[in-house]
Amino acid sequence: MIIGIEKLSKEQKDLMFRTNELHTKCVGNDYKDGMKITKVWLDENNTVCVKLRNGEWYHYYENDTWA
Repeated sequence: MIIGIEKLSKEQKDLMFRTNELHTKCVGNDYKDGMKITKVWLDENNTVCVKLRNGEWYHYYENDTWA
């Protein structure tokens, strides 16, 4: 279960899952399990923010990038 997912629109959910898939593909096998999203929210700019199982959090942008 992802905390906060019910507050996202369909487009924001699609962006979140699509970007997380790309993000997960970029990390080594030792890190893949930690890439599961545990919490999501929108920041003051309406950017999708995710917290991962490994404790890190990222902004997921509309162009399928993250920071």
